[in-house]
Amino acid sequence: MKIHTDVTTLSRLYPLFKEAGIEGVLTGNFSKIEGFGYQEIFGALLQTGNIPEVCKVITRCDTCLPPYSSEEKPWEECSREESMGLIISFFLDIIGLHNESQDLLNQLKSLKQTSL
Repeated sequence: MKIHTDVTTLSRLYPLFKEAGIEGVLTGNFSKIEGFGYQEIFGALLQTGNIPEVCKVITRCDTCLPPYSSEEKPWEECSREESMGLIISFFLDIIGLHNESQDLLNQLKSLKQTSL
């Protein structure tokens, strides 16, 4: 499974992030997300109920597949760690930290393999 960061993906994510009040992540308008960290971003997405949809858009897949999960299942059934690990990896990728993004995905994969 691949993380998509192209303009089509960003365009599809924009209304979901805008509803959560975190569209500044996508536009580079960081004043809109000043003071936001992991918990605030997760909380904003959780409040709107859009986490599964965000994951679907980022991966272009309806299911959470390894390395994000230990088994294939709908994004709606994935854990906070599985979902937010993907979303944080996406954030790292869109700001140009491609190696760090891949490292996070690899860490998620190794955690899932050791927990089986």
